[in-house]
Amino acid sequence: MKSQQKQKRNRAIALSFVSVLLLLVYGPLAQWFVAADRILYDQLAGHLPNKPLENAVIVSIDAADSTNDETTAKYGRIVEVLAAAGARRIVITQPPEIPDHQDLPAWAAALNATLPIYVPTHNRLADLAARHGFVEINPDSDGILRRSALWQLNNGVMSPSLPLAVAFDSDDASSHQGMSGSENAIYLSNYPELPRVDVDDLLDPVSDKSPLVGATVFVDASPALVGAVAMLPSRQFVTTSEIVAASLASVEQDRMIIAPAWVKAMEWLAPALLAIIAVLFLPDRSRKDIAVMAGVGIVILLLIETLMLYVLHARIDLGRPLLIFAGVAILSFWLVGDEKKEVQDAFKRGSDFLAAGRLEPAFAEFRRCPPSETVANIMYKLSLAFEEQAKPERAEAVLEWMKRTHGAQGSGLPGKHEASAGPQRLGRYVIERRIGRGAMGAVYLAKDPRINRPVALKAIPIEKEFEDEELKEARLRFYREAESAGRLAHPNIITVFDAGEDKGLAYIAMEFIPGIPLKKFTDPKKLLAPKRALELCAQTAEALDYAHNQGVIHRDIKPANLLYNPKEGSLKITDFGVARLTDGNATKTGIVLGTPMYMSPEQLNADDLTGHSDLFSLGVTLYELLAGEVPFHATNIAVLMTKITSEDPAPISKRRAGIPQTIDTVLAKALAKKPKDRFSCGAEMAIALRNCARFS
Repeated sequence: MKSQQKQKRNRAIALSFVSVLLLLVYGPLAQWFVAADRILYDQLAGHLPNKPLENAVIVSIDAADSTNDETTAKYGRIVEVLAAAGARRIVITQPPEIPDHQDLPAWAAALNATLPIYVPTHNRLADLAARHGFVEINPDSDGILRRSALWQLNNGVMSPSLPLAVAFDSDDASSHQGMSGSENAIYLSNYPELPRVDVDDLLDPVSDKSPLVGATVFVDASPALVGAVAMLPSRQFVTTSEIVAASLASVEQDRMIIAPAWVKAMEWLAPALLAIIAVLFLPDRSRKDIAVMAGVGIVILLLIETLMLYVLHARIDLGRPLLIFAGVAILSFWLVGDEKKEVQDAFKRGSDFLAAGRLEPAFAEFRRCPPSETVANIMYKLSLAFEEQAKPERAEAVLEWMKRTHGAQGSGLPGKHEASAGPQRLGRYVIERRIGRGAMGAVYLAKDPRINRPVALKAIPIEKEFEDEELKEARLRFYREAESAGRLAHPNIITVFDAGEDKGLAYIAMEFIPGIPLKKFTDPKKLLAPKRALELCAQTAEALDYAHNQGVIHRDIKPANLLYNPKEGSLKITDFGVARLTDGNATKTGIVLGTPMYMSPEQLNADDLTGHSDLFSLGVTLYELLAGEVPFHATNIAVLMTKITSEDPAPISKRRAGIPQTIDTVLAKALAKKPKDRFSCGAEMAIALRNCARFS
C-alpha cells in the first residue's frame, strides 16, 4: 500500500474510532468513563496544600452510652461552658433531635444570646439560632464526597449552606467568593485536621479554658473515624463537623475550588479539539513520533488541570479528554505498524531470497529498507550476484540505486598512509594497506575500483600451507567456508562480499567497518560500564542466534573478533571465515583455528560442536570485559584445558564492585561444562543479558 493511501486509510479509521469514542464517553456510557475524571481529580486534589481553620477545635459527645435526654443536657452544659470561656462562635453540626411534642430544653434560650451559635436548618433549634444553614452530604456513586452545595432553593428562597451561613457573620464576608450566590457549589479536596477537645476535660471546672478564647468550636456527637459519614478525594474519612470545618476554611480563606461556567465550556470543547488534533497529526507519524506527541499531549493536559486547580482553584475535568487522546494515539500506534520490525522483516526476506538465488525479489525487499551501511553492504553483495548470473544491467541498476540513496561510496576511504608489504592487487581489488593479521593470514584495506568501495580483504597463503591432495581439500574447504559466511546477512555480522584466488593467495572480500576491537576494553584500567558490556554481548548473542539458525558456527568468539563503534553504539562480529557448516563432515584443517582460553570444553576435546560452543566463548568474553581478565588462565595449555573442562570460575560479583549477583547466574549458565546446561540459544542469552543490564 502506498504511503499516501495508507495515511488516508489510517485517518479515516482514526476519525471513525474517535467519533464512536466521543459518543460513548459523553453519551450512553458516560457513567462508566466519568471515573477517569474522578480519578485524575482525586490524585491532584488529594495533595492540594490546604490550611486548617484558624483557632478552631472540635468537641464530640459520645452518645453511645447515653439516653437522648442525657445527650441533650450535655449539649447544654457544653454551650454554657463555651460561652463562659469566651468562644468566638459555636457550630452545632449535629444537634440533638427534639420531637415536635417535646418542649425545647432550657439552654436553647442561649441560642439567642450574644454568642453566635449555628445549627442545621432542618432542626427545631434553627428557629432560635443566630443563623442556620443546610448540611448536605451526597457522595458520588463511588462513595467519594467531592462536591458540597453552597446554596439551596427552599420554598422559592435561596438558603445558604451551614459553612456559608457561618461565613456571613465574619468581618470581611463581602470579600469572600460565594457570598453573592454566583457559585452554587464548592469542591472538596482534603481535610487539614483540627484539634479535638475531650468533653470530660471541657466540662471539668478546674481545666484550663484559655485555648477556647476567641475560638470557633464545632460540637457534634460523632467521634473521629467512628462517626465518619463520608470519604474525601484524599481518601480521608471525615465526620460532619470536619466536612463543615473544611468548607468553612475554604470560604473564609478564599481557597474555594469552583467550576465556573467558562470552565464547563472548556470541558465540552477540549475533547472535540483533542480529537481533531489526534486525527490530523497522529496517523501519518512514525511510532516514535506518535509516542512522543502522545506523551507531550498527556503531560500538557495534566499540567493544565494541575495549574487550574493549584493556582486558580478551579476544577476542570480532563480525564475523559485525556482518555480519548490516548485512545487515538494507541490506535494510530497500532495502525502505522512497527517500522523497525517491518524493516527487519524486509531485510530478512531479502537475505533469504539472496541466499536462495532469487535476486529480483531480494532487490525489491532491500529497497524497502532505509539507507544504512548494512543495506549498502548487502546491495553491493547483490550486485555481484547479478554479475555472476550474467545480468550486468541488473547489477548496474543495483549500483545506481545505491548511488541515489547512499551517495558516493568511496567517501571516507583512507589513503595510502603506509607502504604495503603485500600484493598491490588481488583479483579486481586494489590493495591500500595492511590493517591487521588474523588467524587465517593478513587483512588488507582494499577497494573495489568499479564503485570505489572500501573492503577488508583477508588473504590466506593457501599454496604455502598445503600441498597436493591437502591443497585440493583445503581449497574446497576454503570456498565452502566463504560460502557459509557469505550466507549471513545481519546488522551485527560483517558481510562477506566475494571470494577468490590470485597469486597463490586465497582471499575473502568483506565489509570494511572502522571500529575498535573489544580487546582494547579488557584492560582493567579501560573497562566498559557493566551496562554497556552487557548490551554489546546481548547484540553478539542475537547475531550468533541468527548465524546458528543458518547452520554456521563461528568457533572463535573473543573480544578481538568483536568490533565496536562507540559513536553509534553498534557492534559487528568479524572473522566468520573460520566458521564451517554444522552439517559439514570434513576433518579439521589448518584453516579452522581458535584461541584456547576462549574455547569450550567440547571444542578442546575435539568433539562435534554446536552453537552452544559459541555461547560458552561469549560467556568468557563477557567475563573478561567485566573483570579485566579471563575466567580461566594458566602457564601452559595442559593446565588451561584442565581448568576449562573441570573448574568453575570465581563469581564475577566478587571480582568487581557494583556487579549484581544476577550476572553471576547468567555467567554460570553460559559457562556450564555441558552444552545442554547452557542457554538453549543466543536469543535466550540476549534476553537474560538485557534483564541484567536493567538492574546494573
